[in-house]
Amino acid sequence: MNKIACNIDVFSVIIVVANNGNEIRGYCMREVNKVHVTIFGESLTLVSDEDEEYIKGLAVYIDSKINDIAHPNARTGMHPTTLSLLASVIIADELFKERDKNNVINKEIESNLKENERLRTLVDELWQALEQTWNDLNAQKEQLENVREEAIEYKKAMEKAKQELEEYIQEFDSAPGIKGVILSDMARKSAREAT
Repeated sequence: MNKIACNIDVFSVIIVVANNGNEIRGYCMREVNKVHVTIFGESLTLVSDEDEEYIKGLAVYIDSKINDIAHPNARTGMHPTTLSLLASVIIADELFKERDKNNVINKEIESNLKENERLRTLVDELWQALEQTWNDLNAQKEQLENVREEAIEYKKAMEKAKQELEEYIQEFDSAPGIKGVILSDMARKSAREAT
């Protein structure tokens, strides 16, 4: 609620929106509502830029607080001003306790936000590590594919060499004159190496 100043006379309390503590009648940055309420038997007209139901709720709350104090103390005949002051102290106590709770909740929220940020950073780091691992696996997969292709080419070359060797052996076996020449060359070589 905006800063509020009060004019008190015998019949009513009029609340006027104030700027820097100076009373301003008939001027408000927002549309003003005149709300008629009763607090502890006193009829009041409240002028505020707040919603009418909100203002009535405030009045009912204040009235209940004053009545809570007045009924147990009815025999002592407490003055309405004293009752209002005691109600103000109770309401201020509630406000301070709620403010303390709010501060605790705000600290928990701040702590949770920091933890969320820490976890978000951790998730980002893990995601980057996962992406790097994925890229590494893909690179290794490509390397394995290249090795596989090289192995297939090597196998084909070996099969071709085997086939050529088998053909050469068949040729060699079918030509007895060449066989004897090669065997005698091999025997001479062996003899030289032995001496």
